Amino acid sequence: MSTRQATKYIFTRVKNAKFRYIPRRFHAFKPTPILLEKKEPQTPSILGLIDKPFTQLPKRKSFRFITGASAKPKSTDLPIIPRPVDPYISIQVGEDAFFQRYDSMGVADGVGGWADVKGNSFIIDGANPALYSLKLMHYAGQELEKYDDFSGEIDLTLPDYNSVSPKDILKKSYELVNSDAKKENIVGSTTEDELRIANIGDCAVMVIRGGEPIFRSEEQQHSFNFPFQLGTVSRDSPNDTQTFTVKIQEGDIVVLGSDGLFDNVFDEEIVDIIATHTHSNIQISDPQLMADALLQKARAVAEDNRYATSPFQNRAIQEGFYYQGGKVDDMTVLVGIIRYL
Repeated sequence: MSTRQATKYIFTRVKNAKFRYIPRRFHAFKPTPILLEKKEPQTPSILGLIDKPFTQLPKRKSFRFITGASAKPKSTDLPIIPRPVDPYISIQVGEDAFFQRYDSMGVADGVGGWADVKGNSFIIDGANPALYSLKLMHYAGQELEKYDDFSGEIDLTLPDYNSVSPKDILKKSYELVNSDAKKENIVGSTTEDELRIANIGDCAVMVIRGGEPIFRSEEQQHSFNFPFQLGTVSRDSPNDTQTFTVKIQEGDIVVLGSDGLFDNVFDEEIVDIIATHTHSNIQISDPQLMADALLQKARAVAEDNRYATSPFQNRAIQEGFYYQGGKVDDMTVLVGIIRYL
């Protein structure tokens, strides 16, 4: 399937830039009920008198993401309208990039300082961390696409879908995009009752259940403001990736973001904002409203260098630096609500 064709079912645009993945059908992922045939004994047996016909086996429940995305590059005052652009299935946000599917989400944060590096790059006159992160997320989404079986034919060369590791997806993506620049990355995917997470760098993911955080990843830093990074001149590699497995339930809310979110908004504020936009009936809660509200809060803090306090400010002070307010950066926020297929 070509990339152009692939974009037709990865994202669907609806009014007010609310994006949701609308799968055509879940042939490869929704377990098919199996009927076991009763076999008659070859010789008469007393067991034959009490044998009961086998009934249909119960279906196993699987999960999906209902997602919302909100993002703003630091170079503009306006949020972007997320849409993939051929030939990529990922979406660019300044030097950030992300992808979202019904079963997974990913964020990559391009390291802006490498934009001034000469000689090692996608382009001749300088490094291009934005393109690096865009390609990394593109390949991550593309690798996951291989498990989408809309034709009815299963690729037996692929590992079992339920055992796929986001770390392996990241490794493969890294191999495919191994060019010049650096970035951080998180990939999360959900199947059955597990959320599988792979993280390297200072992006972060939080899982909220019933208004309380049940999981929060930790940023990977070599030192203050020097996160683990992937790139052709980095000593870090996908082998440094942190991996986590979180048991999930329907109604759990997953917040995934670049450091533009988590450097400006405290964890407890994220939980409160999500709670404010969570309907008592989780089935009609809108993840796009949640993502928009988180982005709005991050922007307000980043643009206030007089009165605002931020997680980045607190860390800077702990390291002995004077710093006031938030941190201006590219901001990418993804919110996924877990629901049954």
